[in-house]
Amino acid sequence: MTPTTQIPELEITPDAMQIFMFSAVTWNRHHIHYSKDAALAEGHQDIVVQRALIGNFLARLLTDWLGDSGEIRELSWKVVHSALPGKKLRCQGVVTGESRLGSRRILSCDLKIVGAEQQTIATGAARVELPGID
Repeated sequence: MTPTTQIPELEITPDAMQIFMFSAVTWNRHHIHYSKDAALAEGHQDIVVQRALIGNFLARLLTDWLGDSGEIRELSWKVVHSALPGKKLRCQGVVTGESRLGSRRILSCDLKIVGAEQQTIATGAARVELPGID
């Protein structure tokens, strides 16, 4: 693995049911996640995907790539544009650095989610751990 290694892209199209169910399991009662009228009243085009669900999409990008061999040690993200139901999201990442901590390999990654109209939905960063190769 070298810096600038691309992480395989993950495409996700959230739907209204997924957004509603995520609100239910996370006890998120904010009405913009399940009521289109409320979302419109607050200036949104439709119900919006929760920030935490956006973070889950980035975590899934990493775990799909790492499989059972690695672990996420740190993950941070910032949502910069609302994501809407029925609109494809492309989760992307690149390895930006590698270090060692004992026998463990630590990779630094830059992450982002791009919307259907090519707008940046979220940016993020992660540190993941892989077993060392001795």
